[in-house]
Amino acid sequence: MSSSSFTPFLDLLLDPTVPSEASLHHRSLPLSNPEYCTEWRPSLEPPSPVGSGGGEPDLISLLPDEILGCIITFLPTKDGARTQILSSRWRPLWRSAPLNLSVIGTSIDAAAVSSILSAHAGPARRFDVSNIVLCSLNGWLRSSTLDSLQELRFSYSSAAVEKPQMPPAALRFRSTLRVVHFGCCKFPDVAADQLGFPNLKHLKLRSVTISEDSLHAVLAGCPALNSVMLEFCYGFRRLRITSQSLNCFSLHLYERPVTEILLQEVIVENAPCLERLLHCGSLADHGMRISVISAPTLKMIGRLTGRLGRLELGTTVFKVNFAIVSIDDEPML
Repeated sequence: MSSSSFTPFLDLLLDPTVPSEASLHHRSLPLSNPEYCTEWRPSLEPPSPVGSGGGEPDLISLLPDEILGCIITFLPTKDGARTQILSSRWRPLWRSAPLNLSVIGTSIDAAAVSSILSAHAGPARRFDVSNIVLCSLNGWLRSSTLDSLQELRFSYSSAAVEKPQMPPAALRFRSTLRVVHFGCCKFPDVAADQLGFPNLKHLKLRSVTISEDSLHAVLAGCPALNSVMLEFCYGFRRLRITSQSLNCFSLHLYERPVTEILLQEVIVENAPCLERLLHCGSLADHGMRISVISAPTLKMIGRLTGRLGRLELGTTVFKVNFAIVSIDDEPML
């Protein structure tokens, strides 16, 4: 059966207007023309009694395991696990479908997470644990189920008196990760060759303490990087941006802990694809300097106020007394 023949089944399954008791019929019509969608009609005739042999076919059962696995992957973790009770055929599907595991909250059942990781036989795409106050994270990240992980999001509790160290096992996915969100931790100072993420496209650090050397090593080791967001991150005074792929760089700076090092200067040395350089927050207004040496496609710099120390574009120095700079043919609204 070709993949195109499964499209109408998925459309019907996801259409909330079809009554649950309806049995579905269709004509053998081309699927490329949208007008033919009107030919799929619900029949409101009562279903035949169970066991009578006259019931309509189970359309879901006609789908191959690969399609069912994709459906399960897009369900929330609990709902995906519940599909095992539907029938004996569904029972092994959740354990072999690509895993998207998301657990949020301080009352995380550590045993349940460990059980899911140990029982799952398929690959893992996304692992998201947020606002955690327990120490199981490094052990979870060592699970072989996560070997080809593409998206990693974790955050310790912001209520912690002292930020914990980032789990060392988080760096073992460097070659496969495409999306990274790290929160409320201290980034380790390790050798630069251990901080390369060749396939990483999106990086977000929130309330992370990271040294200047480590931050620059991460940026230099991500040749496919498209966007970076640093929220409430400290530990570095100078930020140098050099990237052949970066499109957007965003900084959010607010109240700084007394013991943290504050960013003072941003230098865009060479970023041919950079279009947006954004920063906001009260601390971003107190004397921070921005220098743009080479960013030929830059369209927006913001938020800029009169309290910004200095803005340099090439060899030109601007006195900043406006909220947004737009380097476009039309002014920003």
